[in-house]
Amino acid sequence: MVNLIIADDEPILLDSLAAKLTKFWPTANIVAKCQSGEDALDAILANDVQVAFLDIQMGDLTGIDVALKASGQCHFVFVTAYDQYAVSAFETDAIDYLLKPYSDERLQDSILRVKARLSSQPLDISQALLSLQGDSRQYLKRIKVQIGTRIWLVAVQDVLYFQASGRYVKVVTKAREALVRMPLKSLLMQLDPDCFWQIHRSIVINLNHLDHVSASEPEQLQVFMQGVSEPLPVSRSSQHLFRSMPSE
Repeated sequence: MVNLIIADDEPILLDSLAAKLTKFWPTANIVAKCQSGEDALDAILANDVQVAFLDIQMGDLTGIDVALKASGQCHFVFVTAYDQYAVSAFETDAIDYLLKPYSDERLQDSILRVKARLSSQPLDISQALLSLQGDSRQYLKRIKVQIGTRIWLVAVQDVLYFQASGRYVKVVTKAREALVRMPLKSLLMQLDPDCFWQIHRSIVINLNHLDHVSASEPEQLQVFMQGVSEPLPVSRSSQHLFRSMPSE
């Protein structure tokens, strides 16, 4: 019997993966279904786990953080909607990934890959993961948002701006607004700095959708985004971004 843990902070996706694994790998035993990185790490360390299916973005402790802390403990499969992670670092004998939305065939292929590794000791994948984390050339292309039971994979280029809201970030597009559970600081690290500017401690804008900048007071700037009536404040520490831009 092979023991698995699965982790995803979206209950619907967690249950879906559990159902598919039960169907396609009936001899496997799911010992824990986790909705946070902290729970996933605890489950790996507390159980005799051979394989962990980990969502990458799970709040403060990501799937990569979990794997770094538990490297060598079990085999890992990363499940992600963020295709900047689908890079050569995952194309190794030690790591596999599923890019959402994945097909049943892709999951079955991943299961076969993992089964082929079970006879060998899990490798230390720390260097591969650290290399992946440090690859600044790969930027976020899509972000998963959920409203009720509906899930969208939103192209980052379509996002007007991101705004921190407690432990969440509000994602604003012309079509909808939604919250994702992710620190703004973590999100900002994954965005192309040529397109996304942090204009306030709680706001990151997409320059491709900037309409104009207005000086409401001599020392106070506001930005207006395309299709958005309400202005966004620019903090004093960020005003240099606009004042230093060359005029055409």
